[in-house]
Amino acid sequence: MKIKDIIKKQTTIIAIAVILVIVAVIGVSYAIFFNVSRNTEDQVITAGNLELTVSGISALQLSEPMTTAEGLASNPISYTVENTDSNLPATYSLYIYGGNGNNIPLSSIKISTDGTSSTILTSIPDTINENGATYYRIDTGSLDAGATGTTKNLRIWIDEDLVADEINNGNLNLQLYVLSEVDEG
Repeated sequence: MKIKDIIKKQTTIIAIAVILVIVAVIGVSYAIFFNVSRNTEDQVITAGNLELTVSGISALQLSEPMTTAEGLASNPISYTVENTDSNLPATYSLYIYGGNGNNIPLSSIKISTDGTSSTILTSIPDTINENGATYYRIDTGSLDAGATGTTKNLRIWIDEDLVADEINNGNLNLQLYVLSEVDEG
């Protein structure tokens, strides 16, 4: 009986080792083919054959808080999401992250994705919470293989009605993140 127990234990250990090696190989192969490239205006995310490009984003300088009407009339940041270099359809979601080093509360930030209505950033219900950070979803969509989405506009401003204290030399660091998923269906 002891020999059978030893063989069972060895078989179990070998099976667990094989599973761990397979998981490690899959993880390493995905990491090798995953890449994010950034510059001042474009962000390109490549995962295997999928390449999503968010372009036309540049640093936004806000000099002072404004009313909702002024914010809705302000110059937008435009962006386009593309599913290039891919033969697979993909879905995407765009998130805003509050970044580090902010001394302007995120609860005083308003955004508009349509130019006619606005939302307080922290009131957006679709969020991801990861490692103590909150990411607010501002856009989602799907693109066929090789398709380019329509150019969309995003307006961001500090709402003067939501600012509790005077802002002197305020700093606000917002970052845009793209999450995508390939439909292998």
